[in-house]
Amino acid sequence: MTTSGDLFRREALEYRTRPQGSDGVVRVGAPWVRWLYWVVLVLVVAGLALAAVTRVERTASGPALVDLQAGTFTAVLPAAGGSELRDGRPVRLEVDGPAGRQDIAASVSHIEAADDADVRRAGFDSASQPAVLVTGVLARDAGASAETPSSRMTGRAVVELGSQRALPLFLQGFGGAPEGESG
Repeated sequence: MTTSGDLFRREALEYRTRPQGSDGVVRVGAPWVRWLYWVVLVLVVAGLALAAVTRVERTASGPALVDLQAGTFTAVLPAAGGSELRDGRPVRLEVDGPAGRQDIAASVSHIEAADDADVRRAGFDSASQPAVLVTGVLARDAGASAETPSSRMTGRAVVELGSQRALPLFLQGFGGAPEGESG
């Protein structure tokens, strides 16, 4: 059988046997501490509610080569967004012209998985991550709207993949959360 000295810590026994006085357990009782607790709690709940209703646009982007004369473009996009790309999906091409950055409308006509050799053969630097090569056609008025002396331009292709609620996206950052809805 154990003695009470073995069952409880010495400090706990001393506290229980000591007469009750002003030197008791430290208690946090200042009014500002209670208010601060409730303010932090309200801010956390409001942040979670806002994240649950706010939608975030999901895009994929990568370098692009634009041929105005042929009315085509080629782009390298991350393979992660490649599964959501379809023929006919609109693409915004951001190119630098003499008058600054210009946006050219285009659409996807072909998507293929690409290794590093395919990416270099298409005229791009090596891809640092798995990639897809996307080719497509420019909108009918793209050649007229682009003010450039050259028919070949470099820029960035941006494809909107849809939108997603912010909370699942935030939780994905912590790993393991299922992908949210898109649409």
